[in-house]
Amino acid sequence: MTSRADRPLGWATSFALLAGVVAAGAVAVRLAPDGRAVATFWPAAGLGLILLALNGARRWLVLAPLLFVATALGDLIADRTLRLGVTHGVVETVALGIAALLVTHGGRIRPRLVDQEDFVRLLGAAVVSGGMLVAGGASASRAVTITPLGVSLATAFVAHLAAVLLIFPLAVVTENRWTGTKPELAVQVLLLAAASLLSFVPDASSTLTFVPVLFLAWAALRFDLRVACAELVLLGIFVTAQTVAGIGPFGDAVNSDRVSALTGGALTQGYLACAALLVVPLGIAVQRNTMLMDRITADGKLFRRNFTESLVGMAFLEPDESRRDLVIVDLNETALGILGGHEDALLGKKLTEVMDVGPDYEKTVPRLLAGTTDGWRVEGPLTYRRAGRVTLQISSLGDTGDQPFFAAQLLDVTAEYDARHGLEAAQTLTNATLDTTNCIIMVTDLEGIVVRVNQATSVITGYREEELLGHKVWDTGITPSDADDVEALFMWPNRSGVPIVRECDAITRSGEKLRIVWNTNMVRDDLGNPMYAVMTGIDVTAERTTAGLVNHLMEASLTTAIVGVDTAGRVSVANSGIQHLLGYERDQLVGEPFHKLLKSSELLERTGADTLDEAFDILVRGLGRDGETRARDWTWVTRSGGEQLVSMTLSVAQDAFAAQSGYLCVARDVTEQRHSQEMLIAALDKERTAVERLRALDQAKNEFVSTVSHELRTPVTSIVGYTEMMSDGSVVEPLPDQVPLLETINRNGQRLISMINDLLMLSGLDSETVQWRHDQVDLAATISPIEDAIRPLLNGRNLAFEIERPASMVPVLGDRAQLERVMINLLSNAVKFTEDGGTIAFSLGIENDRAVIMVRDSGIGIPADEQGDLFQRFFRSSTAQVRQIQGTGLGLSIVQAIVSGHGGTIEVRSAHLQGSTFTVKLPLARAERLTHAG
Repeated sequence: MTSRADRPLGWATSFALLAGVVAAGAVAVRLAPDGRAVATFWPAAGLGLILLALNGARRWLVLAPLLFVATALGDLIADRTLRLGVTHGVVETVALGIAALLVTHGGRIRPRLVDQEDFVRLLGAAVVSGGMLVAGGASASRAVTITPLGVSLATAFVAHLAAVLLIFPLAVVTENRWTGTKPELAVQVLLLAAASLLSFVPDASSTLTFVPVLFLAWAALRFDLRVACAELVLLGIFVTAQTVAGIGPFGDAVNSDRVSALTGGALTQGYLACAALLVVPLGIAVQRNTMLMDRITADGKLFRRNFTESLVGMAFLEPDESRRDLVIVDLNETALGILGGHEDALLGKKLTEVMDVGPDYEKTVPRLLAGTTDGWRVEGPLTYRRAGRVTLQISSLGDTGDQPFFAAQLLDVTAEYDARHGLEAAQTLTNATLDTTNCIIMVTDLEGIVVRVNQATSVITGYREEELLGHKVWDTGITPSDADDVEALFMWPNRSGVPIVRECDAITRSGEKLRIVWNTNMVRDDLGNPMYAVMTGIDVTAERTTAGLVNHLMEASLTTAIVGVDTAGRVSVANSGIQHLLGYERDQLVGEPFHKLLKSSELLERTGADTLDEAFDILVRGLGRDGETRARDWTWVTRSGGEQLVSMTLSVAQDAFAAQSGYLCVARDVTEQRHSQEMLIAALDKERTAVERLRALDQAKNEFVSTVSHELRTPVTSIVGYTEMMSDGSVVEPLPDQVPLLETINRNGQRLISMINDLLMLSGLDSETVQWRHDQVDLAATISPIEDAIRPLLNGRNLAFEIERPASMVPVLGDRAQLERVMINLLSNAVKFTEDGGTIAFSLGIENDRAVIMVRDSGIGIPADEQGDLFQRFFRSSTAQVRQIQGTGLGLSIVQAIVSGHGGTIEVRSAHLQGSTFTVKLPLARAERLTHAG
């Protein structure tokens, strides 16, 4: 009862039902016990409900009055009073109308008995309509006499209920497939007839009353429900007729008093109603089950057919004994074709034996078996007999028996996989080609929006890829400035297939102007429709610049002649410098032999050839491996016949493919240069003589200084010695006025001895025969002797002296005495040039495999512009001279000479009145050097 209302009954059928209502009503009244107002059987109720329920609600306004007339007419024909007939017609029509509303869902649906809900609705309609009949009869009892009222109304209710339940189902049940056979039906009918006769014969026992119901149930179970309903109606007619005739279990009651007669009729109709309540729901259930079974069977056949004929590979799986893998239990032809092999060989195979299911499979199987995962999908290669790649989709089908069951779909994606990888390889190749192409490549869609640029575009223009993608190509500033020209390519796509070429300027991200040659064309699909535009730009800025420079070079009036010679030895091009040298116009020499430019006798003499053409061949064969001759002076012949001395080189000219295309001659006038060279040689000879004289003079100076120093050292030493003897009273006790004089003589003598020692030291350093000692020296061990040497200089001075000692040895290779001299000289200078109240610091350490000696003071410092001459001999800073600080200016030059002799460096950081810091760095003695020295 789920479909829309079908076509209503025809009018002829409707009038036939109305006639049946009249006839059934008249017969029922005639068969009623004498003098009873209520008939014990009322089939007219079933016919009336069929009339209303099977016609559309639109006809009810016509059929209801006709049903009223038919009901009343049946009563009148059976000699009932008019008042009783009219009252009965009204009540009956209203009750059947309400029942019709119930079974048709308010007149919207044609009633059918296809499930139990439909029967419950029918039963409800029968009960409600019977109840309405009882209520109507109770109300009408004031107008007509109904005695006894209670029993009569109960009898009417049961008679009405039985009529509806017996007759109405026969009209609305649908045809169903039999499970029995026709012979079985014949046997069943005979047995039902025999049981009915045995149950409803005179003096039959009431215990046999329900025997016919068993055979009705047989009909409901094995045959069409219509057969059971028809047999039920026939049984109702037979039982009612037997009961009215006083035969059967209920016949005695009919022949008794009025109340017993009504009760007997009610029992008869109740018996029939019970039979209907047992048989009809049973038949509906059997019919429903049959329909469901047919549907399941059809669905199974359809599923099996779809499974077998499916274009998608399908297989059924179940867990193996270890429940760690799934086993193939069935598969279709498509799956056989995908996996390869025979069905017998594949059945029972584990899934892992036919394909590579990946690393997640072991974790997925327990979840599938536990029901926590309904499905799983993976793509992998086949590993059985066929090479390929498939996509596997596993879905759970629930449990079949005691273990889960799964369906697997196999989709062969080998072609797609190969195509995808081929496409990826092609894409990779395309990307590699684009990115390795040294030119601008921009791909745009048909709207002119940039969708792809290569790496060279960013390198050449400076724009990053993300700055160009998604923008109109003519808005980037890279493409031709005439946007209309570019837009026209997209509005009117190039149909000839020949690339559109243009040359224009482009502006880079930094604002630089480039000269670009653009080639633009369309990419089309298989149907010839444009898809993309590819714009290729070649940077020709350098070429255009070079071409301009070459043209300018060839046109410029230079003193250098540039002549191009072909392989045949004839001039192919010449610059304007040829006019300056020889007086020829550029075009006058084109096509002339190259040897025309050279002095013939000189060319023949140098090449040893007999003819000028042979001489040129010998000349070009003499080109070196690098394809170029060295510069050599040649005599060229001018247009007027004069001679010009030039320096000429001849080289091989090659094209872009390294193929020889001729020769290039470059010549320049060297007449004045050669004259200048001769003068320069003479000047150099004079300078060389002067240098030799200066070197001899310097040697004489050094020898003089050394000799004078040696000669001065002996008397000065004697003077100092005698002065000390006079001062300490060894000869005679000096007078008090003589002590200061003796101290002055001693102090100045010591200064002279120090200066003589410095001069002798420098003289020795200047000689190339000086030999340095290479002893292992621990600079850390020299700190105490140095400190002892400096302390006397601090006597009477207000200076802070700080020493930072190293934590370990500082080994170097060298002359210990000279290295101590370096540190003592630097410290004595610091004491000398630091005023009282200042600080002197000395530190020794290791930094980056080098020994570092640092002497820092807060003294008068050295002006920055004088620090370049600091290590020159006899140099004294202006600050020291102004302050009249004594010194010879030799100490730092000696320090630098000693440090350099030991492979070290010395640096100074100072400023005027800001103190000074001297840093000496010496190479550390390595282990192997120490071993060798030892």
